[in-house]
Amino acid sequence: MIIIIFIIVEFWDSSLKFINLESHPYELKFKVPLQTAKGCYEYRRGAIIKLFINDMIGLGEVAPLEGFHKEELFECYYSLEAINQTLQNTTEITGEELFHIFKLHSDRAPSLLFALETALFDILSQQSKLSLNHYLNPQSINEIHLNGLHTVHQPSDNFKVVKVKLGYNNIYDDIEKMSEISSLYKQDVKFRIDVNEQLDLPRAIRFCKSMEQFNIEYIEQPLPKNELEDLSELRMHTEIPIALDESVFDLQSVNKIIEMQAADIFVIKPMVVGGYAEIKTIINLAKENDIKCIITNMLDGAINRMACMHIASANQIIEACGLSADNLFTSDLSYVTPEIINGLILMPKLNGLGFSND
Repeated sequence: MIIIIFIIVEFWDSSLKFINLESHPYELKFKVPLQTAKGCYEYRRGAIIKLFINDMIGLGEVAPLEGFHKEELFECYYSLEAINQTLQNTTEITGEELFHIFKLHSDRAPSLLFALETALFDILSQQSKLSLNHYLNPQSINEIHLNGLHTVHQPSDNFKVVKVKLGYNNIYDDIEKMSEISSLYKQDVKFRIDVNEQLDLPRAIRFCKSMEQFNIEYIEQPLPKNELEDLSELRMHTEIPIALDESVFDLQSVNKIIEMQAADIFVIKPMVVGGYAEIKTIINLAKENDIKCIITNMLDGAINRMACMHIASANQIIEACGLSADNLFTSDLSYVTPEIINGLILMPKLNGLGFSND
C-alpha cells in the first residue's frame, strides 16, 4: 500500500485539465455459451470507460457479471451520470479531487470504481512516461505466469497449471473425469479444481480426499462463501491447499477469513474489490499471514485483463494468474493484450496500460 499511496500523492495537488468522461457500451459473444454455477451466458456485456485529461486518454472497463457482482450495469451508468454532473463545467481539477469523486459515486459499485481508477492511473502513468505496473511499483516483475483453462486451452499450449471445474457430479464421476484429464497432460502439470461453492462440509472432505491422488495445486471455493468455520475445518482434513474466490470481496471479508484461518490462497478479482489501494492492502495482509495470492478476472474484455496483468506485476505475484481467457469470444475489444507463450506473458513497456488510443 505504501508504494501506491506515494504515487498518488505525487499528483495529489497537481492541476489536471479535465475534458470529458465517456462510456461506450459493448457486447462480446462467447464462442460457446458459458455454463457456470450461476447460469449460462451467451454474451458478455459492459462498457469501455474513456477519461480525457490534458491531451491524454485513460481507459477502463466496467462489466459487472450478473449473478457474481452485487451491482448491475445500469446502476453503473447512473453513477457515471452523477459523476459527469459533478464534473460539469469543471476544467481544472487535482488528482486528489478526482479520486474522491470517483470513490464517492461508486462506493456501491466496485466494478465501476476499478474502471475509473484504472482510467486515471492509465493517464497518470502516461504523464510520467511509465508503464502502469512500473508507475505503481518501480520493482514490478516483467513476467506473469498464467493458468490454462481445460476445455478452452489444449495440452499443446504448454501451460504448467490448468484449471478444471468439478463438483457438479458424484465423487466417483469426478474421480473418473479427473483421471481422464490428468492423462492428457504432462506429469509435471498441476491442476486447480474450481468447485464454485457446490459442496457441503461432509461431501467436501470426501471430495478433497478423493483428489489427493492427483497433482492438485489447490481446490477453489469448495463450500459456500460465508461458511468460513466449515472451510477452516475442511483445511484440517486435507493435504490439498484451499483457495477462496467468492469469499474474497473486500477488506472486511479478508480479515474474517484470516481470523478464521479458512484459506491457504486468495483468488483476488480486482473488479470485485474495487479500488487499487484496497487491492494492495489485501495482498499485503495475505503476505503477512503466509497466504498466497492469485489475480484473476470475471471473463472480462481486454482492458480489464490488461489492468489485472499490471496489478499482478506491480504486486510481484509469482503464482500463475487466471488471465488467459483471451480466446473465449468470437471477437474481443479492439485492444491487444500480450501474447501467451507456454503459459507466460511479458509485460509491455509502453506507457500507461500499454494500448494505442488511436
